[in-house]
Amino acid sequence: MAHILHYYGFHISQMTPPDMVRVRHFEFLCRSHGIEPIVEKFMVFYQLIRNIGFYSFDNRWSAKKMLLNSHKSFHDWKQKFFFIREEVVPIAMIFREPDAIENEELPIPKGADWYLKLTATPNRIFGENVLVAAQMSDQWPDDSNEVPVLKFQDREAHLYQAAFPTFGGSMGVRPLESGEPYWYERIKGHFLYPLAGIFANPPIATEGAHLPNPGPLRAVISAGKEILYLSSEESVGSSNES
Repeated sequence: MAHILHYYGFHISQMTPPDMVRVRHFEFLCRSHGIEPIVEKFMVFYQLIRNIGFYSFDNRWSAKKMLLNSHKSFHDWKQKFFFIREEVVPIAMIFREPDAIENEELPIPKGADWYLKLTATPNRIFGENVLVAAQMSDQWPDDSNEVPVLKFQDREAHLYQAAFPTFGGSMGVRPLESGEPYWYERIKGHFLYPLAGIFANPPIATEGAHLPNPGPLRAVISAGKEILYLSSEESVGSSNES
């Protein structure tokens, strides 16, 4: 997500909730296949567009479709907004002014090994262990001698299969192999963390927090620190099952 925001140069509050899901789904799909989810690969499948002040991603017609159950909207997304301090976000985000977006004509590497590996899947709300196995959560003991894996009938399965509701497997663990590093050591480099001491002086008041439908997607607390409105959909995704 951070690389997407940096590359396209817009603020996370300028991004629609369904497209936050789209980005996270792409990350899960890549990591479950052992592919690094870089922006250049994301661009193969999606074209940036702008609609009524928000930025989103449209399927690139010449590439195969990756998300099987894409959502057009979340009707209750405004009720799920919450406040977050600027210091918590360890990247610099800017508000992109409305501008013309070029239609990118990119070659589709249909013969590339990584392209062939990616399999279209639905989006689901995963348990924490699935996210840990996909290297999208760091909630794993740093000294654990086990690795989270997806299993089906006592055999290790491909993690992307967890996205299919009809798949009958479940999450389990396997022991570390000889010379294999701790799982936490392998995944911790994927995460950005706030600097130490950021929460030493928590805010005591927030301008606009009492408003049921705050207008601007940003506010400034009494201490002069900027806070951002973020949707919880970015972190949990969505599923047609609910």
